[in-house]
Amino acid sequence: MRLADEIDRVIHNAWSVNVNMSVSSFEPQIRRVRHLVDFSEKETRKVVPITFISTVGTVEKWPTPEVPVPEKALPDWSLALFGYDQSKLASSIILDKAATESGVPIVTVRVGQIAGPRGKKGKWNPQEWLPSLACSSLYLGLLPDSLGTFDNIGWAPVEDIASMVLDVSGVTCPRPAEEVTGYFHALIPKPTDWSSLIPTLRDFYVDRIQKVVSFKEWICALEKSQVNSLSIDKNPAVKLLDTYRLAAEGAKMGSKGITMSTTRTEPYSLAMRQAEAVSPELMKHWCEQWQF
Repeated sequence: MRLADEIDRVIHNAWSVNVNMSVSSFEPQIRRVRHLVDFSEKETRKVVPITFISTVGTVEKWPTPEVPVPEKALPDWSLALFGYDQSKLASSIILDKAATESGVPIVTVRVGQIAGPRGKKGKWNPQEWLPSLACSSLYLGLLPDSLGTFDNIGWAPVEDIASMVLDVSGVTCPRPAEEVTGYFHALIPKPTDWSSLIPTLRDFYVDRIQKVVSFKEWICALEKSQVNSLSIDKNPAVKLLDTYRLAAEGAKMGSKGITMSTTRTEPYSLAMRQAEAVSPELMKHWCEQWQF
């Protein structure tokens, strides 16, 4: 095939991002992962290395938060939180089996929260959980003082994540495929506390944020706001209520969220070693791009 003759690797990043969908809804995407394996194995000159973009959600229920999640295969179904995460885990299992049985070089990258850009163009998808939270905070006039288990912010601008993926895939610095196989974590290893960004949001939105309240109080106000179905565009966080409830419940039970080891990833990725934590200036930049 012409395509097989011309490419030297595949980076698979095509997926529906919807935490409200069941794992069975992702069957077409999972099937395409199997098709990619077939494609790689049928290539006559050499097997085609595959880099699969997974998610930290596949290990969201890691039982020992004080121990960082290791950069290795963790085929435990109970660790994945949503159907989206389970679909990524199922695909990783398929790829790991192909690597063992057929020798297909596989790189799986568990990606953390992909945030907005550092650059002027583009913006953080307004439908995702943090932009939706910001938009609904303006609708409610209330801003939460914490984010539950999301409170330790490991968000990474999209350019940083892209560079990390290219690094560990051997694109930026070519390396033998057998050397870079395995698992890597792409996220900012230096998280920023949400509380350090609150002053920026208050300064930017001025009197549109009337009060900073507890996360529990914010969620209660969001629940009550559901009665007006006509306000969904201005109050998009209502669609993600369960996500916020889980984050709040986890914090109530003492969970501070998981930490991800990057000891294997950092030597391979200059982008990760140089990545800076989310700053107030970057938060302001995203607010300007959203134009809420």
